[in-house]
Amino acid sequence: MTVTVRNIGVAIKDVTLLNDVSLQVSPGEWVSIIGPNGAGKSTLLRVLAGVLDHAGSVEINGIDIGGLSPRERSKLVSWVPQSPTIPQGVSVLDYVLLGRTPHLHPLAAPKQSDVGIAEQMLETLDLVDFAGRRVDTLSGGELQRVAIGRALVQEAPIVLLDEPTSALDLGHQQDVLMLLDELRKDGDRTIISTMHDLTLAGHFADRLLLLSQGEVAAVGPAANVLTEAHVAEHYGAKVLIRNVQGTVVVSPRIATPSSFELPEHFNQSDLDIEASAPSNTPSTISTEELVMSENSTEPLTENPAQDKSGRAKSLVLVNTGDGKGKSSAAFGVMVRGVARDWNVAVVQFVKSGKWNVGEEKVGRQLGVNWFNEGDGFTWNSEDLENDKAIAQKGWDTARDLIMAGDHELVILDELTYLINWGWIEADPVYETITNRPEHVNIVVTGRDAPAELIDVADTVSEVVKVKHAFDVGILAKKGIDY
Repeated sequence: MTVTVRNIGVAIKDVTLLNDVSLQVSPGEWVSIIGPNGAGKSTLLRVLAGVLDHAGSVEINGIDIGGLSPRERSKLVSWVPQSPTIPQGVSVLDYVLLGRTPHLHPLAAPKQSDVGIAEQMLETLDLVDFAGRRVDTLSGGELQRVAIGRALVQEAPIVLLDEPTSALDLGHQQDVLMLLDELRKDGDRTIISTMHDLTLAGHFADRLLLLSQGEVAAVGPAANVLTEAHVAEHYGAKVLIRNVQGTVVVSPRIATPSSFELPEHFNQSDLDIEASAPSNTPSTISTEELVMSENSTEPLTENPAQDKSGRAKSLVLVNTGDGKGKSSAAFGVMVRGVARDWNVAVVQFVKSGKWNVGEEKVGRQLGVNWFNEGDGFTWNSEDLENDKAIAQKGWDTARDLIMAGDHELVILDELTYLINWGWIEADPVYETITNRPEHVNIVVTGRDAPAELIDVADTVSEVVKVKHAFDVGILAKKGIDY
């Protein structure tokens, strides 16, 4: 279900807590609300739960939740506040069973099927041994898992969680977040959470909403929102932002005195900080000041590799041929670029829209700027003129991306089809690639690359089909071929 938040404002007496906050959350999406203390994160979640008066509107599939009864609303929205109300003397199983209340007649007792749902949730959350325990005797982390269990057995399509992992140990943090991620995969659950841990927030959420002083400061993929500039401006913190295997990692840009020494076999060059601080280094020294060369105590101001060889020229790579693997190779380059903290863009022709290819989802999760053009251009289209117009619009998008110079890597997937079929003029393509900004790398994929494209490329990889499953009647498989 789609959640639409329009112009939300909340004020208590003369204090404004939220001002003109708008957001749209798609079915199956996970949006995490981040921001410093007092930014309005929990307040916004309470508005979405329908328990706080506000200006503006909150709609679920076009229905304003302000006009719903609590029972009707609870069938649509489940909410786990930071400090849930805990009834005295109630067992863990009975407390989790309260989540089934919206599905029961007001005077009816839970059915055996309801009990089964609750018991299954206790097993999933590693709480079976606590089923008979009183809720008011649990630790903070145990209580947090029980509260999440109650919300999930409610089976509402919208799940709101206020700091769902704040009291959990590392193992249970991962268990809970992975469970939530699994629940939304079929698109039936939409998750909106608040989180203080920026790395976890960026790892699991599709998008982040950064609130600051009650207003929207930024919204988008983690790679766009979790920047050193944003954290410095809105959190007042110095941090180091790294991309580690597709996850944006946020760590303090400080050092503390330490006697820890790396073992001899550790590859020191793999660290972002090539040398640790001496034992008397003050904790306020920044990371840059701690990056030392082997033979000098002076901080380095430039990358030594660049001093020796200079900046490498950008590359034009063409993957062509008649076998499978052209696009897969290109998306391997995409992942490498993301891992190097590059800004990466993909313009995908032909295999887009209804094709629903898996690399798009992964790319978007990694923060890649992804552009789909059309529903797949085909030689037997029912509207060739429309397809041709879409193809031209797609190339215009690609050209603008390349010439803007905002991305170190631009992938043009299946571009050769547009050229070979005459959907777009070829000369402007070669001219754009030749005259691109010097730091922009380009990867082009597609069968039968024209000779002119090969001429302007620095590297051409030819993929040749040796053996293919299609030839023996094995159809494309979801998760592998699309």
